Amino acid sequence: MTQDIEHQVDQLLLEQGEYLPLEFLLQEGRLLYADYEAWRNGEFDYLDKTLFGDHEHIKQQLTQAADYLQRRGWQAETLTYHSWCNDSTQRLRFSQNNALEQCFHQRYHKPEDQPQMDLFTDAPATNLFNGITQALIDRNPVEARRLLEQLYDTAPDHARLGELEHLVEAAEGLNTPVNDAATDMQMLQQTLLPLAESLLGKNSRNLLIPLWRRLSSALQNQTYQAATPMLHLSYTASQSMDWEAVRHAVEGESHWRSDPVLLLRHAQASEHLHQKPTALLSWFKLCWQFPEQCDALESSNDHELRQQWIAFLELDPELPGQSFPAWLLITKPSLVRQLPEPGSIPEIKCPVSYDILYQLQHERMQSQAEHGSDNAITLRAQLKQQDSELFQHFLNNI
Repeated sequence: MTQDIEHQVDQLLLEQGEYLPLEFLLQEGRLLYADYEAWRNGEFDYLDKTLFGDHEHIKQQLTQAADYLQRRGWQAETLTYHSWCNDSTQRLRFSQNNALEQCFHQRYHKPEDQPQMDLFTDAPATNLFNGITQALIDRNPVEARRLLEQLYDTAPDHARLGELEHLVEAAEGLNTPVNDAATDMQMLQQTLLPLAESLLGKNSRNLLIPLWRRLSSALQNQTYQAATPMLHLSYTASQSMDWEAVRHAVEGESHWRSDPVLLLRHAQASEHLHQKPTALLSWFKLCWQFPEQCDALESSNDHELRQQWIAFLELDPELPGQSFPAWLLITKPSLVRQLPEPGSIPEIKCPVSYDILYQLQHERMQSQAEHGSDNAITLRAQLKQQDSELFQHFLNNI
């Protein structure tokens, strides 16, 4: 367990250059971003009420992450979160549990990190620049515009005036209707997204997620087109981390199980919603019907599933991607208790080898039958005839 935590922390450090418990909770699927937003908007007092999983276990995870960083010599810095409502001085609390509260409000950075040098030598212009970016992070477009106008007067030749203007205009236009979703999508992806990430850093999503939601509203009734897969609610909702909306949008398409993009989005959304059996079925369907897309398993939010996929790729003898679901039943036989019986869902057709393995493992789990029972012997013979290499892996795992 400790190694898993260290791996997740290392991943965050690689991506962001620092560690924040908020980012860890989001990455681990313990927290929905929508609940974080509601907390920042003052809709409830303590954020930990919305966490998925046992609070004691989560506290243990955060403590292990902090211990790991301290052993590496990283320095802690206390964080304060304020409400996005009118009273921006209101300090928000994460938990009534003092240990959880303390863990959440700690940022870790390298000891050699120094405060970033001012981007510009002119102090008034730099202060205005920093004020504008902070106002955008705090979702305060009125203040951002006020400071931007001052920057126009103070430093009309400021190198990033045009970039700031783009972002402030975007923040001001959040409540305006979308006239052309394709054009707005292009602007968001090619201009606003890189600018926000450059100027606002990891806090860029405070601006970007409302922009994605604006597009989602415009795409509510848009039918999925394989030629333009991003012009669909399932995509824009995934960018705003609204996983329930992603799932509903995918399932609203009658042939979603026949499209690799929709299957992938459904699997990822189900994982974030902690619906593991549903997620696995979508992953399995992707493997069976679109084996060339199997590498998408590397993007799974399920750390254990990713590790299983890596182990599968290292098998000797090798197996084709279509065999991954069946092989998973070999290494994780208890999955038969979570997954539906093959054939019980008409829309999902599985390979014969998967069906045989499911029956074989189900019998073992249900009746604790010996491998030498008549039915088990028959099933094993069928598996050997159907897929000899898969059968060999089954024997190797007994």
